[in-house]
Amino acid sequence: MTLNKFKRITQERPIFLELLWRNGETSGFAPWLCGPRRIAAVRSYGFDLALNTTEGLNDPNQKTSQLRVERAAQFELDGDILSIYKGGCRPATEDEQEAMDGWARKAAKSPNAGYWSMVGFFRSFSSSAGRQNARRHRGSRGYEYLIRDRRRQIDPGTGRELVFDKSVRGELALKYRVIAA
Repeated sequence: MTLNKFKRITQERPIFLELLWRNGETSGFAPWLCGPRRIAAVRSYGFDLALNTTEGLNDPNQKTSQLRVERAAQFELDGDILSIYKGGCRPATEDEQEAMDGWARKAAKSPNAGYWSMVGFFRSFSSSAGRQNARRHRGSRGYEYLIRDRRRQIDPGTGRELVFDKSVRGELALKYRVIAA
C-alpha cells in the first residue's frame, strides 16, 4: 500500500499504531511510546499520534507526538506491519561527481579556501555539459546540497562517491503493528 492511500484510510476510520521496533530495540521504550496509539491527524510530514500517557515527557500538557514520514520511499506497509526507514545513500551522478572533483582540485590549489568559498563554488558550478543542477526544484542553489549530503564513501559497485538522499530507502528506523478499529 502506498503512503497516500494509507493517509486516506487513516482519515476515513480510526487506526492505531503499536510500536514494535525502534532503532534495533524491541523493548524498554519510554512509557509514552508504549501501547496502541491512535493516529490523531494526518500531516504533510506524516502523522500525529495520540499519547496514552505523558510520563517521561518534559511537557505534561503535550497531547500528541509526530511520526515523520516525509517521503514515500521511507514508508512500507506489509500486511499489518508498518515499517519506516531513514533516508539512504546513492551513488553520485556524473554531474555531482564532477562538482565534487572540481572542488577537490580547487581546494588542493588553495588550501586556505574557506567555507564561503566552497559555498560559492557549489552554488555556481556548471557541469562540463554546461548544465546547472536541474535535479533540485524551485529555489535551487546549484550543487550546494552536496556540502551537507556528501558521505565521503565510495560505492564499490559504481566507484562513485555516495550522496545522502531522502528519496532513497536507507536503514530501518521504526516498525509498528497497524490496528484498524
